[in-house]
Amino acid sequence: MIEVILFYAHAVFFVYIFAKNYVEQNTTSAFLSTIFVIIIFTVGWTFSAFVIGFFIPDEGLTRVLTKASFSLGLLTILEIIFYNFYFSKGTPEQQVA
Repeated sequence: MIEVILFYAHAVFFVYIFAKNYVEQNTTSAFLSTIFVIIIFTVGWTFSAFVIGFFIPDEGLTRVLTKASFSLGLLTILEIIFYNFYFSKGTPEQQVA
């Protein structure tokens, strides 16, 4: 269940990034930004599953807390941090203050 919620949160984010770039820039930029986010998602999920594999067994802890839910949770936390820096607007002087 946790995997479904986090996966659909990513799907909503894909649509948000596409719509934001489509309105602010153009169609090409919207597609490129969406493809970038999808690539980060797929590579990040693979990497986070690899890292979580060292700490969580393949069958997970319970039926709800599976290895996939932990890896998607780690990926979501890292993506939130990354996208806050990547998609933030403003000059570098405003970001420091």
